Amino acid sequence: MRKHLGEDKAIVLREGRLKLDERYCWLDTWAFEEVQVKIDALFKGQRQFIDDEKVTRLADKMLALYSGPFMGNETDEPWYVALRERLRNKFVRSMSDVGRYWEGAGHWDKAVNYYQRSLEADNQAEGFYRHLMICYGQLGRRAEALEIYNRCRKTLHGVLGVEPSPETKAVYEKLSQQH
Repeated sequence: MRKHLGEDKAIVLREGRLKLDERYCWLDTWAFEEVQVKIDALFKGQRQFIDDEKVTRLADKMLALYSGPFMGNETDEPWYVALRERLRNKFVRSMSDVGRYWEGAGHWDKAVNYYQRSLEADNQAEGFYRHLMICYGQLGRRAEALEIYNRCRKTLHGVLGVEPSPETKAVYEKLSQQH
C-alpha cells in the first residue's frame, strides 16, 4: 500500500491498527466530517451571532463534498453500510439546520436554494421536501409547492414503497386549501 501511495509515511501503526496519516493523505470523508463538525458547532451557539457568510461557505462546501450516498453504486457490503448511513445522517442533519437557519432569518429564496441542492444529493430525505414546500408557500409560489409534494410522494413510493408522513401531508393539505 505504501508503494502504491508513493509515500512510506502515508500509513502508520496506531493503537495496533494501520491507518492513513492525514499529513500525507486527503479523504473526502474526512473533509466532509470536518465541515459537518463546524456546521454543528455553528448552530449550537447563539443564533443571533451567526455569520451569514460562514453559513453559506460551510453549506456550499458540504454540498460540494457530499454528492450522494457513500459508495452508493456498490452492493451493500457490511464494512461500509454503517459509514454510508452515518455520513447520510450527518448530511441531512446539517443541511436541515442550514435550511432552517435561512427560514428563520426570512431568507426564503436562500432556504429554497439549499433544500433543492440537498435533494439533488439525497432525494429520499423527506424533510427537505416538506421544508421546500413551506418555503415556496411563503414565497407565494403555491403551484411549485404542490409540485414538490407530488415529487416527494412519487420518489418515496417508488424508491421506498412508502407514503409521505402525516407532517408532510398536513403541509400539502394546508397549501392546497389556500386560494
